[in-house]
Amino acid sequence: MKTVSIFVALAFVLFSCELTNYVPPVTPQMATARSGQQVDLVMLREGRTLFVHRCIECHTLPVLWRYSTDDWPNIVDSMSHRASLKPADREAI
Repeated sequence: MKTVSIFVALAFVLFSCELTNYVPPVTPQMATARSGQQVDLVMLREGRTLFVHRCIECHTLPVLWRYSTDDWPNIVDSMSHRASLKPADREAI
């Protein structure tokens, strides 16, 4: 019984760690995905890092595909003041 409990606890921990990893890693294809916008990989990586580390300070990370691309600027703007984000950080996210 003790072995089963340890196994279940370990499986839960591993599964929980994986849940925070649903923010996809930045790829070169992401930089070219939006036409008309100048986005470089460095800014995308910085934005991902800020999103993962700063947004989780107040709440769980939202599921990215739940909102449209047009929704995100308003979402970030509305929360940036509470997160004390600098304008450059807000733009990166």
